[in-house]
Amino acid sequence: LVDIRNYEIKTDHLYSVTPKLDPDAFLLALATGWEEYNLLPGEVNVFFEGTFVGKSYIDPNEIKDTLSVSLGRDKRIIVKREKLKDFSSQKFIGINRRGSYAYEISIRNTKDEPIKIIVEDQIPISQDNQIEVTLGELGGSKLNNETGKMEWNFSIQPSETKKIVYKFEVKYPKEIERE
Repeated sequence: LVDIRNYEIKTDHLYSVTPKLDPDAFLLALATGWEEYNLLPGEVNVFFEGTFVGKSYIDPNEIKDTLSVSLGRDKRIIVKREKLKDFSSQKFIGINRRGSYAYEISIRNTKDEPIKIIVEDQIPISQDNQIEVTLGELGGSKLNNETGKMEWNFSIQPSETKKIVYKFEVKYPKEIERE
């Protein structure tokens, strides 16, 4: 193998986590001004802080204004998602069941520097008119009403822990099995 080009590009760093799917935070490098390098589509080796972190594929024709490259998992960002039992319950009301659900996501930054992070989660969206989802507290998230995706963007200082709580209710007929 022969290096064709070797670029050192200044990037902003952002963490992304979806604790419902994976409790690990992923570090992303975001580069603007990448157009000046005349990149060709192909595989790239990614190094971070002098260490090889993996391979990626870049297609400049598919990239808009910001080039985003994953730098892998960072175990120094500790994320937990827990169901809050004090606020979660199942009740029978007439011919319906009503389930109340509450979750808490906690994010702890054990690094020596502040971080920017995007946290994503999702609430159910009913496709059946017999099932009704009522939103409760959403912890200040940006909600996509079509997909139920919630997103929080914030910074966390070193040794700081942020907590997010969100709640919702689902009402459905007794004969429908819940999953």
